[in-house]
Amino acid sequence: MQSIIKERSPVTFPRFIGERVYMRPFFQAEGLPYELSRWQPTVDAMLDGITTDGPIYLMIDQGAVRAGIPHRRPGVHIDGYWNPATGRHDDTPTHFHGGHMSSRHITELVNTRHEAILLASDIAACRGFVGEYEGTIGEGGDCSTLDLSSLEIVNFKSDRCYAGNVTALHESLPAPRDCLRTLVRLNVPGHVVQ
Repeated sequence: MQSIIKERSPVTFPRFIGERVYMRPFFQAEGLPYELSRWQPTVDAMLDGITTDGPIYLMIDQGAVRAGIPHRRPGVHIDGYWNPATGRHDDTPTHFHGGHMSSRHITELVNTRHEAILLASDIAACRGFVGEYEGTIGEGGDCSTLDLSSLEIVNFKSDRCYAGNVTALHESLPAPRDCLRTLVRLNVPGHVVQ
């Protein structure tokens, strides 16, 4: 299995207001709906160089985070495919964000379906791992039992977009200080991260 993470374009974020949006679909050609229009420059920067006619899914999480506490999910994990039919990442045979699946089975799925995950935050508190790995993916995409010693560590910078494939290993890190943090994520079905 391969964990791919690529540093992409710089990103700016609108003012912090504690906004949260969960996997809102939109089409690139139409742009974001009016009530989310303040996020359009952020989304455009994240999608720089990507063109798609299919739906894109937007997640926004603005939160007050205490020093030493992760804003998002701690522990090394993969996100897997977004399943709009169920409104979650789930454990059906075509969506592996749940259940236990071998890396061989997941690799078969990845080779037949593509989806990019784009992440950007205004406070650096995430890292990823790049390279080939093997093992069993646990419940909810948990990868805590995998040997990551041979993988390259990528510390995500603030105000930068990162692109990963659905098997990209990553984890939230403790916040470096008390802060108001913004994280934006885009799932782009059909896009290949190379």
